Amino acid sequence: MKFEAIEYFPTLFYEFTWTEDQIRPLKKEVENKSPSIKWIYENVYAPDPRDRVEEYWTDHSKAVELHGYDKLVDEVVDTFLPKFNCIHQAHWTAISGPRGYHSCHQHSQSNPFETMGPNMSSVLYLSNIGKTHVFNPNQMSSIDPEIFIESVLGKMVMFPSHILHRALPHMVENEERLIISSNWRIEEAFPGSVYCEEITSGVKIPVHAQSALERKHDRS
Repeated sequence: MKFEAIEYFPTLFYEFTWTEDQIRPLKKEVENKSPSIKWIYENVYAPDPRDRVEEYWTDHSKAVELHGYDKLVDEVVDTFLPKFNCIHQAHWTAISGPRGYHSCHQHSQSNPFETMGPNMSSVLYLSNIGKTHVFNPNQMSSIDPEIFIESVLGKMVMFPSHILHRALPHMVENEERLIISSNWRIEEAFPGSVYCEEITSGVKIPVHAQSALERKHDRS
C-alpha cells in the first residue's frame, strides 16, 4: 500500500493506493454482493420509487459486510499509529450506472449509528470510471473553488468530513462505477502525541494511550 498526503485548497487530503492485484479480491467481492446492495437500496433505503435516483444504488442504511475491506481498514488504521488513534466508524457501498449520480453532500454526523461524528471521510475507487467533484470549503478564496478527483482502481482518498462533494453521471454505457465510502475519527493517541519525534519502549506512555500501541504490536 502506498500512502501520500496531498494539499488541496489548502486542506490536507490523504491518498492510499493499493495495486490492482491487491484490490482485485475486494472488487470481486463487491461485484458478487452487488445484487444484495441493490436490494437494500430498493427495499430498505428507498422503498418508495419516487425517492430513488435512476441507475444509482447504495447500502448506506444497512451496509453489506465486506471481508476484503476490513483488511484495508486495518492497514489504514496502522498508518496513523502510534501518534494517532484512527477509528473506522462506518462504511457503505455505492453503485452507479451511466446516468446514476450522488448529489452534493458532506459526511459530518451523517450516520445515525455513530455516537460521535466523524472528522474524516473517504472514498475507495473500485473502477476507473467517473470522478468525484470536490468543492473548496472557502468559496471566497482565490484558490480553485473546485477540483475533480479521477476514479482510479485501488485509490482511496481521505478528506475532512465537512468538505462538500458529489458524483456526476459518468455516462459510460454498459458499465457500473463502484465505490466504498467510509467515515473515520482521527485523534491524538494521547495529549501531545503529534509532537513526539519517536515513541520507543523507553518512553513512558500515559495509560489511556497504551491500547493504541498494543493494537499496532498485535498486528505486527
